[in-house]
Amino acid sequence: MEAPGHILLSRTDKIGDVILTLPMIPEIKRLLPESKISIFISNKLDNLLNGYEGIHNIFYYEDAADNLVNFFKSNDFDTIINVFPRKDIAVAAFRADVKTRVGTAYRFYSFLFNERIKEHRKYAVKHESEYNLNLLSFLNKEISYNKSFHLSYTESEYRDLKSKLSKLIDIDSKYIIIHPGSKGSAVDLPANKLIELAVYINTKYPHYRIVVTGLEQERHITSLFRQKLGDYIIDLTGKLGLREMMILIDKCDLFVSNSTGPIHIAGALNRKIIGFYPNSAPMNAVRWRPLSNQAVIISPQTGDDMTTITEMQVNKAADTQLNS
Repeated sequence: MEAPGHILLSRTDKIGDVILTLPMIPEIKRLLPESKISIFISNKLDNLLNGYEGIHNIFYYEDAADNLVNFFKSNDFDTIINVFPRKDIAVAAFRADVKTRVGTAYRFYSFLFNERIKEHRKYAVKHESEYNLNLLSFLNKEISYNKSFHLSYTESEYRDLKSKLSKLIDIDSKYIIIHPGSKGSAVDLPANKLIELAVYINTKYPHYRIVVTGLEQERHITSLFRQKLGDYIIDLTGKLGLREMMILIDKCDLFVSNSTGPIHIAGALNRKIIGFYPNSAPMNAVRWRPLSNQAVIISPQTGDDMTTITEMQVNKAADTQLNS
């Protein structure tokens, strides 16, 4: 097979899913050093990946959705890798005669792909990033699973955020982020258990401030922290864009969260993490744990009842992370 010149990675779903696609970029560059790699994502990711090493261009699905065939014809892609398969994208790439169309073998429209990878993700026996990397087996059967990330921001962006938050927190001080919502990505640890953790940290580690983050529509959850702990809690609900959230996470001492997009930003930045995951496939930590080597993952002993996770387990994880 002739080596691809311009590869499009198509992953138009959520933040965490896209983050776990990023290790494909350095692996493609290892296998095909002269290739161009562009990425096709949702505009919900806004400018998170601006300046990302190895990305030639970023395209947004919403900008192209009205005429996907023209989108493919007007760009010079010779390969599309459908990391997150969508029928409309698969049909359009086929109609536009994109030379190599890679995707899973088990969709009803998989005949539209001419390179089909035989793996079922629903059983969650591998990490999502490994399922993604396995899509490159059409290039080379010897895939490397050395997963690296290159999220970055400028000194100017850092200074702008420091100035924006200066009346609330010094982002160069010691602080812990608790991100309690997940928009239904998985089964969550109840908010009251995270509030108990905040109380414990306030008592034992008062030199750390606690920052609570979330979307505006999650304020009914995040507001509970200030109700309990008052001004000890810095509530940034709805106040941050994605790149600002990335900078805030990069400067934090610990990130605490259920399974949701920002935990994967923290993973890509190799931050200290406490994450809470149910046991059932496909939501479990086997498939969705953050890729930091400083992550502590807590799951119920059996099943998915997150209320069975004890205060002692959570506090012990905090002690481990804050004393290491």
